[in-house]
Amino acid sequence: MAEAMLKKMLADFAGKAGKIKVNSAGIAPRARDDSDITLDVKWLLKEEGITVDNFRSRDLKRHQDLLQEADLVLTMSREQKERVHQLPEADGKGIYTLKEFIGEAGDIADPWGGDAYAPCRDEIKRCLQKLIARLFPDPSL
Repeated sequence: MAEAMLKKMLADFAGKAGKIKVNSAGIAPRARDDSDITLDVKWLLKEEGITVDNFRSRDLKRHQDLLQEADLVLTMSREQKERVHQLPEADGKGIYTLKEFIGEAGDIADPWGGDAYAPCRDEIKRCLQKLIARLFPDPSL
């Protein structure tokens, strides 16, 4: 969800999408490669005007090249942050939870297996809006 929403926000924010490369990958033990996103997530993103056709999941443990290319890594939780830090390619990278990076405390709860997808989307959206404001404090850029 976060990847799709951030890409849309960057595209809507004076065409900044081309200036920042956004990728996501799972880090949990259950992370899968090449799985489709859930129907719940597709519907929630559609409510935001985002269509995610042909989006396939990635397991960061298998795609550590994503880490090698990254200047900044944002996770949804402290647990995810610690898992990323354990990967060799994470050395020297700026790794933060999303909330930590925007100056807040706490984690964004994983809605997987539950019915909290909409509140999760809304919390991610609120945090990403603050992220955009931090990344682009001068709207004339």
